[in-house]
Amino acid sequence: MTGARQHVVDNLIERHAVVFEPVGGSADVDLAVRTGDGQYVEVIVKEPVSEEEKRSFLMRRFRPRPHLFIMCVTEGPEAWLLPSAVFERFATGAPGEPEWVLQLDAPSDEPLSDRLSVYRERWALIANYSEYRSTLSDPLALRVRIAML
Repeated sequence: MTGARQHVVDNLIERHAVVFEPVGGSADVDLAVRTGDGQYVEVIVKEPVSEEEKRSFLMRRFRPRPHLFIMCVTEGPEAWLLPSAVFERFATGAPGEPEWVLQLDAPSDEPLSDRLSVYRERWALIANYSEYRSTLSDPLALRVRIAML
């Protein structure tokens, strides 16, 4: 198990989620998680593209699903728990290209990491999935939801 995957597993277990690894290695997901409220979500753990691009994450194109999270794990480690629709919305890549890249430090005037900070180390999004499900794909709505709790 990689350090990034171990970081994700440890944090989910600490929050009373039950973590499953696909038998035989699934090409689709890295982990399946039964949340504290009995819901199931799927998780793909991504590590940085390279040592030089420590906050950039490469992903083959996929069809976003409401219960799929892309965990981008940076140095520290620090995890960004991004719903798949959020990853798709903010990643770059021309239509027809087989991959997307999410660059947390771009653009330099307003880094994406600022706009998506609500997803940084926010383990409750999975541990209490049903509480947040309706606002997960909108960072602003999610901020409001969290502030109301």
